[in-house]
Amino acid sequence: MDLWLKLLAFGFAFLDTAMFVTGQATSPTQGTNMTEESPAVPPRDPLLARTTASSLASISDRENDSSEAKPPSSAGTATVEVSPGPEDNHSTTDGTGAPGMKTTPLTLPADTATSTVAIPNPVHSSSPAASPPRISNSTTRDNASDGPTTFAAPSSLTTSASIFSTAALSTIVPTTPKPSCEEKYMDIPVNYTYTYNENSKTYSVMFASDVQCDSQDCAKMLQNLQECEHRTVNLSHSSCVPPFKQILLETPPDPTKFKLEDCVQPEKANTSLCLRWKNSGNFSCDERKLTYSFQCAGKPIQSTKEKEFGVENLYPQHTYTCSSQVFYNHRAFANESKTIETDFASPGTPQDIECSNKSSQEGHVTWKPPNSVFHKFFLCYRSDGECVTLNESLTSYDLKQLKPYTTYHVTLHASVKGKAERNGTKAKCDFRTNAAEPSKVRNIHVSRKTDNSMTVTCTPPTDLNGPPGNYVLKVLIGDSEKKTYFNETCNFLVKDLSYSTEYTFQVYYKNGQFHGAPESASHSTSYNSHALIIFLIFLIIVTSIALLVVLYKIYDLHKKRSSNLDE
Repeated sequence: MDLWLKLLAFGFAFLDTAMFVTGQATSPTQGTNMTEESPAVPPRDPLLARTTASSLASISDRENDSSEAKPPSSAGTATVEVSPGPEDNHSTTDGTGAPGMKTTPLTLPADTATSTVAIPNPVHSSSPAASPPRISNSTTRDNASDGPTTFAAPSSLTTSASIFSTAALSTIVPTTPKPSCEEKYMDIPVNYTYTYNENSKTYSVMFASDVQCDSQDCAKMLQNLQECEHRTVNLSHSSCVPPFKQILLETPPDPTKFKLEDCVQPEKANTSLCLRWKNSGNFSCDERKLTYSFQCAGKPIQSTKEKEFGVENLYPQHTYTCSSQVFYNHRAFANESKTIETDFASPGTPQDIECSNKSSQEGHVTWKPPNSVFHKFFLCYRSDGECVTLNESLTSYDLKQLKPYTTYHVTLHASVKGKAERNGTKAKCDFRTNAAEPSKVRNIHVSRKTDNSMTVTCTPPTDLNGPPGNYVLKVLIGDSEKKTYFNETCNFLVKDLSYSTEYTFQVYYKNGQFHGAPESASHSTSYNSHALIIFLIFLIIVTSIALLVVLYKIYDLHKKRSSNLDE
């Protein structure tokens, strides 16, 4: 019976050359356990068939040796466990198998010592990446005479032919090669942890939890790194093979040297914001490897190489939250958040402004405040451009020391003081003060045109203080007013004056309502030169006639004397 079973097994070895799975084979000897790991052989390999046949033949030879003593049926068993292939989808642990296997022993006649071979169930596996093969040995005794051998097979097999036609026996589980550490950790992140205290500022490096250094000094190299320091480390793990992953550590600059500050221009602070990273110290890192990210006002994150970042078209007096990070070699090492409130908006326009005069030198202005935030008013009405600063609570103001009969253009605007002073739109009104006495005429001048006529001129007054008027000239002899003249210009010709008489001339300007103070000047007329000339001519004529009469008398006397002599 035993011989028949051996021959039957030998025949199936030729019918199905892939009935055994390459794994761990145990060859029992007297008092010694030896384990041999066979290389993986593809299905249907003739070498496997020959090896299996030889093994079965040797078993048959030992059983035919009549001189060997048969061991008792209670002898120990050797178990060979093979890891499930990657196609298995379930994991089941048997009492004699490895995890991920399910074995069903088949026991042949128990009158001899038996050796059990565990065959994995081909339909159960935990995952494609199964653990590498394990070998589990039990104590085995080998006597001079071996008894029949018992093979374990799936319980569903009812005949010896079906035992060796199981699909699991024809399945070879290849060992998955381990990747290189360089490939495994190609994109491993490097985390730098900054430690700050009063005595030192250092970095430490953290990798994933399954990363190990390849030397005892490696762990020390990952601690107490200074800013901008370069170190090279090799990464390894039991799940990968050399070459190790070589990483160049470049520590970032000291994050305490970087400060995020507000850089907005005061004039634009009401509708825009600006952030800028400022470096407060020197460092030896390559600044070209520095990049920055900014996120403000709910807008998407923006990455840039520029230290400065701005946002415009914001709402005035509104709070915005901004966050920013500084990266060195694409690794963040400094970050800061800021809450920024935009500046005040320009105030609105004062409402219902009204202007009026109170006198020739006073005016009055009233208004209503704008419906916005403001801190003060500016009231402007002077020709030199100067303005009066008014408290925000005022709604009226009296203007004093004004010029009479002068039109004033009043402007009023609100102002708010934030990062910059912002003025609102101006409200305007006009008014004119009342008329008043004009000032004196200037530079009065009197000149004699003829013996009894005078010319009086003057320069207009500095302030007319009223509507256009005329100039008035009064001619006085002593306190007696002799004549009055009116003219639109200060240029008078006074005629028909008395000869050789002193006159007083008073000139003033009169506007439509008031006349100014007079300005006076005195001058005398000359004698009548025409009358004198006539008198002299008359005197000459009379003298000439008298002389002629005298000459005639002399002639007549002389003629009479001559007559008397003749007689």
